[in-house]
Amino acid sequence: MELSLTRSLIFRAGLTMAGIVILALISMLGSIMIAETSSGDAAAINQTGSLRMQAYRLLSTRLQTAENDGVLRQQLERFDASLTGPAITSLIPDDPQHPLTERYAAVTEMWKGMLRPALLKNIEQRPPQVLIDQTAEFVSAVNGLVSQLQQEAESRIQLLRLLQGIALFLTLIMVIGAMYKLVNDVMPPLRELFKVVNRVHHGDFEGRLAYAGNDELGLISRTINQMNESLTQIYAQLEQRVETKTAELKRSNEALRLLYQAARQLNSSTPGSEDFRDVLEHLEQVTGLGPITLCLSQGEAERAYQRISTQLGDRPDFCQAPDCGPCLSGGRVPPRVRPVVVSESGRRYGVLLMQYPAGNPPLRRQLELVETVAGLIATALSLAQNNDEQRRLALMDERAVIARELHDSLAQSLSYLKIQVARLQALIRQQGSSTDQEAVIDELREGLSSAYRQLRELLNTFRLQMAEPGLEAALNETVREFAQRCDLKILLEYELRHCPLTPNEEIHVLQIVREALSNVVHHARAENCDIHLQTTGSGQVKVCIRDDGVGLPEQHVRLNHYGTTIMDERAIGLGGTLAMHNRDEGGAEVTLCFTPQVTTGSESVNMLGGAG
Repeated sequence: MELSLTRSLIFRAGLTMAGIVILALISMLGSIMIAETSSGDAAAINQTGSLRMQAYRLLSTRLQTAENDGVLRQQLERFDASLTGPAITSLIPDDPQHPLTERYAAVTEMWKGMLRPALLKNIEQRPPQVLIDQTAEFVSAVNGLVSQLQQEAESRIQLLRLLQGIALFLTLIMVIGAMYKLVNDVMPPLRELFKVVNRVHHGDFEGRLAYAGNDELGLISRTINQMNESLTQIYAQLEQRVETKTAELKRSNEALRLLYQAARQLNSSTPGSEDFRDVLEHLEQVTGLGPITLCLSQGEAERAYQRISTQLGDRPDFCQAPDCGPCLSGGRVPPRVRPVVVSESGRRYGVLLMQYPAGNPPLRRQLELVETVAGLIATALSLAQNNDEQRRLALMDERAVIARELHDSLAQSLSYLKIQVARLQALIRQQGSSTDQEAVIDELREGLSSAYRQLRELLNTFRLQMAEPGLEAALNETVREFAQRCDLKILLEYELRHCPLTPNEEIHVLQIVREALSNVVHHARAENCDIHLQTTGSGQVKVCIRDDGVGLPEQHVRLNHYGTTIMDERAIGLGGTLAMHNRDEGGAEVTLCFTPQVTTGSESVNMLGGAG
């Protein structure tokens, strides 16, 4: 609705102000005009009043002097000048019918026609009493003129008062009317407007203005009503969107919590039926679908070897076991059942069967969540199978290592002893000399002692355990162990905290250090021993074992002693080198250098010595 000019508050206020200003201007202009017209009234009244005194002075002079007296003529001329002067004539209206004009004309005529001629006549021609009476009559006429001038002055003052009173009255009427309009037409909608604006300030957009005038307040009221209506709709839409986003975030948070708990529960250890059941129950709770059934099978088998369901009894209503082929293949499934294949890297582990209400198929987000959980289950099963396979391979490798160690050490010693027993039997049958028999018996004794030592070394090797995780903790424990055996000061400098090693590398390094310390204890007769582990500039790991003992013999690989041989084999298993030499300052030094797997990126599967 367009704003009406005649209903505009600004227009009406402007009219009121214009009226007040016009009345003020009229009052001021009237006052100025009346003041201007009344500016000569006092002078005229004074001048006219002085005519009476001059008339009596002329009478006195005439009674005392002759007619041609110069003094009398001067007074007559002054009287004429006063009577016809501008001080009086300027106030005489041009209208001949005006009372003031008539009065002035009568005084002038009486002066010119009666009193002036009488004053100029000889005293003998006009008795004094007649002259006195004429003078009194003239003065009475002058008094009438003075009274008429006073009345004219007072009438102008009354006109000024009337004009100012009317202007003041009209001004008061206009002010009272403006105040009445302000109080009755402006203040109520303005107060209502302030209330609605205050509610908007506090976030309440439900307030509405009932004022519907065609003025500025009406326009503002309609605008605020439209604005509140629009803001109410926008807020409702925003609240709906916030609720929708909050629900989506809540669902996403629940889904992430489900995936986190499922991943932690399934990957923490070998998953069992209870772990799978907890995950399925949580999945059913988050998706709102169900029951959910997990059927596990071997590859492309037509029958499931395990069934886990959130339904009571672990057997859903549609289950046709042992005929599991239709569900496992995903080809022919019952109505209101959605199959999700549980697979990892092309290998099938089973199927996840999700039931849903009639007419309410699962949404895409629900399917994605179920597929993700199915992937986690498949990953857990795959990791469990891989762990089993790795343990199986590790067991086979460990048995192969034990067999090789027994073949290379203890088996050869037993074979040598078998040969010596055969020699002894031959000497006994041939009744050989006791000296030869004693020599064979000594060799048998030495061979048995060597075989026993080899067996002890193998037992120590295969029974080694790392009670605490990490190579540094195992080396500290080894240092304490060997320091307690003998009076030997061992200093360990470990500088590999920035370089992680695989468990296989840690076992090999630990065994090499133990074998080197064992040699120092048994053969070096040393007082101090240093063990230093560090990395070189080329990224290799360097392990040095130094002592201040007697040093290495020229032939440090002794017959029937396989410690150094096993150390070399362990170094080769690490893909590195082992060097042993005497130090210039005395003692021996054993150095192991190899490139760790974290640097090369290749994994060594050599399990020499086992994992404990």
